[in-house]
Amino acid sequence: MSIRFLFLMFLVCLWSACATDNGSDQANELDDLHAVLEDSPQLVANPTTPAEVFQNWQIYMDHNQFDQASQWSTPETQDWISFMQAMIEAADAVDDKVESRLQGIQCQEAGDTAICVFAEAAGDGLRLDSIRLIKLAGVWKVDLWTEDERGAQ
Repeated sequence: MSIRFLFLMFLVCLWSACATDNGSDQANELDDLHAVLEDSPQLVANPTTPAEVFQNWQIYMDHNQFDQASQWSTPETQDWISFMQAMIEAADAVDDKVESRLQGIQCQEAGDTAICVFAEAAGDGLRLDSIRLIKLAGVWKVDLWTEDERGAQ
């Protein structure tokens, strides 16, 4: 079984669990999740797990610390970061910061690949998303490209 299939099945199960109507219980759970997401994530010293690497990477990106984020990125992701940095600098928005409120980062590793699923506050609701990391020279790196995209380059 491929990791993509397992991940897709995980998302379907997660979606169906979230889609059931539990009335006020669901509203209370959503309020609890929003309260947790109000806390800003903190940098992890010496990250070694995919979740820790991703958390740090997102904090660096939120604060436009592109050199630090690039250290935790694959070469293709570094190219994307350079593009984003140029756009932000051209818009004179270097001092603008974002506070991504990620929570519940759960990663599934298969060899040198990890898929991390997380919740993020988005407006009045929560959004589930995922990201892939790959291990290069023994270090986890954020990889924003799929294998199909990588092959097309």
